[in-house]
Amino acid sequence: MFCSPGDLVVTLEVSEDPRFQRHGDDLVHDAQLSFSQAALGTDLTVPTPWGDETVEVPPGTQAGTVLRLRGKGLPALGSGKKGDLHVRLGVWTPERLNAAQEKLFRELAGIEGEPPASRGRSFWDRMREALGA
Repeated sequence: MFCSPGDLVVTLEVSEDPRFQRHGDDLVHDAQLSFSQAALGTDLTVPTPWGDETVEVPPGTQAGTVLRLRGKGLPALGSGKKGDLHVRLGVWTPERLNAAQEKLFRELAGIEGEPPASRGRSFWDRMREALGA
């Protein structure tokens, strides 16, 4: 690297934060909910580069749902804007149940019914239809 007399060269090294995955100026954070939190809804505290934030998880949230916190990602160089923080929700299933938990889950299983059918047609079904097959 060539430097003129009087120039100051600064090199920054940014270390990764294990709480986030980076996608440009946007960040992704994985958070786990219990089944009851996903079913009933909850307020969830999530980390951001700027401090913890509380996000409202609505009742009936499904595993894989992504909530977006606008402007809670990383600053975009030269623009003054910030990226978004995407909170990807997973539903934690306990590996072992005590007797009281097992009793409650068995009661729930008896009244909850069947899960909903798959929503809509698959990607390949739509492709076959579009191609006239």
